[in-house]
Amino acid sequence: MIALEETGIAYAAMPVILANGEQLTDAYRKLNPKGKVPALRVGDHILTETIAILDYLAKLYPKAALLPIGDPLVEATALATLAWCASGLHPLVTRLRLPQKFCDHPGTADRVRELARNELAAQLGIADERPAHQDWLPGRHWSIADTYLAWVWGRCVPNRVSIREAIRNWSGTTSGPWPAPLRPVQYSARKIPSARP
Repeated sequence: MIALEETGIAYAAMPVILANGEQLTDAYRKLNPKGKVPALRVGDHILTETIAILDYLAKLYPKAALLPIGDPLVEATALATLAWCASGLHPLVTRLRLPQKFCDHPGTADRVRELARNELAAQLGIADERPAHQDWLPGRHWSIADTYLAWVWGRCVPNRVSIREAIRNWSGTTSGPWPAPLRPVQYSARKIPSARP
């Protein structure tokens, strides 16, 4: 939704409340048989998977600068960052917040959370390896990958994940629940019912 807000186009949002299992209903599975979010309707086609949707929007609306376009290596680096967020960090956030989905034996939830918390801290340390001149994850300019990491960051802080100094500097703030890479348009998107970055 944040990417759609960045493009400035008109769109209709259909909130799916994951906590209520709405993504698993027959009605939603008709849109996305995977039972996952997000899903983007484009005419008669339903596009799924975060990276595919973001890449599509970036190419369709290049002025929004969701992803760098032009230099194949820079483009690939941005996509690699998105893939890291989607396949490396996001699943750890899910384990942190919903440990029972991964092990339902009595008394194991705390251990699942602990393992996720430790691995998140280690993975987030990768951001320390950015060159000193690189303010944003994929390069010198903001991209939607920074916002994806901000989403992860926002879920780490209240769950006591150790955040290294480099991530704190990147976030641009040590106060408030969300880091600076959540630009004004993204705060606007958060006002939509049931929408959080």
